[in-house]
Amino acid sequence: MRFYKLIVLILIGFMVCNHSVWSKENRAFVVIDGKKSVDDILPKLTNGAGQAKLEKNDVYKEDDDGKAALLVVGSGGDGQKFNPNMPDWQLEVVKNPTKKNQFRYITFAWKKKGGTGIQLQLHWTTNSWGHRYHSGVNEKNWNPSIQLDKKMPEDWEVYTRDLVEDWDEGVMTGIAFTAWSLDHGIWDHVVFHQQEDDPLAPQAVQPTEKLPLTWGRLKKPDPRYWLLNRERN
Repeated sequence: MRFYKLIVLILIGFMVCNHSVWSKENRAFVVIDGKKSVDDILPKLTNGAGQAKLEKNDVYKEDDDGKAALLVVGSGGDGQKFNPNMPDWQLEVVKNPTKKNQFRYITFAWKKKGGTGIQLQLHWTTNSWGHRYHSGVNEKNWNPSIQLDKKMPEDWEVYTRDLVEDWDEGVMTGIAFTAWSLDHGIWDHVVFHQQEDDPLAPQAVQPTEKLPLTWGRLKKPDPRYWLLNRERN
């Protein structure tokens, strides 16, 4: 009898611990983090006069990848690469995300060589491109835009932003990487996530749990491609 009671107590303890882990999961949608993700996004950035390519040397080192980034040469009239309607990309920005396509935060790293500023733009079904972040000078005066730093990031800078606090809730469909002017801008470590903690930071997840999510998997998500944050201490 005592043996069965012990088994029951062990099972109850497992269920409680398992629930606590899942209640604190930090699902994430990886946009750029590694060569595979850059190769995936390059053909989807179909608009803009800039030139986008894979960058292997000048990358953001403070993550588990540290091997590849997206570089956009600020050529042409707008100096950017973008797509307002990324394939199968309907990301819901909500205050309390619970579903696998719902997020609240964005984390990204960037730097700029030449010119005076850099910008990241997010396209929503409401207010179009009216969700922007920039550092340095807003060279094209594209607003609304939140200035993250008065100085252009000549070295790698990383930011985590609360999209709900910045822009309210909505549905995100596209993204723009805006270098504006020569020479170029570089982006890495770009990810949407549910909780405030950066899911791509080395201490956030085990390497086996950090796998890139390609655009086509969003419709029929594979659990292996969602990042699970370790239980907070």
